[in-house]
Amino acid sequence: MACEKGFRMKIREKQIWTFKVTGRQETNTKSVVRARDVEMIIDEPVERGGTNLGPMPVETMIAGLVGCTHVISNKLANANGVDITAMDIDVVTTMDSRGTRLVEPIDIPFPDVKIAITAEMKGSDEGIAAVVEKLRHHCAVSKMLQMSGSRVSENWTINGRNWSAEAA
Repeated sequence: MACEKGFRMKIREKQIWTFKVTGRQETNTKSVVRARDVEMIIDEPVERGGTNLGPMPVETMIAGLVGCTHVISNKLANANGVDITAMDIDVVTTMDSRGTRLVEPIDIPFPDVKIAITAEMKGSDEGIAAVVEKLRHHCAVSKMLQMSGSRVSENWTINGRNWSAEAA
């Protein structure tokens, strides 16, 4: 939102808020989901009986981790005087599918989640270190995974230099 003198006003967000996501079944494997005014398809691959018209539910969750990592990294960068000019995020997840295959209930479906973040940043080493160190504490999807027992590791390459943030 622009103001008279070219300044942008910050919208003050609520600290705790409620949102709604709805969905409907189109086939045994295909769901059409709506969040706000955005619709998406969640489906299984053909080899698992789906139509492959969208990511699997677990891929959607990991895609949420990618998006959360991106958004929160940029918020942290802004708060620490850093500018992220480019960022690529790859996630490799180990899944124990005994639960989803109805073999037996399991406690930790994703025992290992590895996030590789390659970024170009402008700012001080201290500001960049703050982004790297704080991300795992502020990304809600990462926190959800960590609290469920997943080992979430973040391996950063920033301006060609390796940085790491490991689970405690």
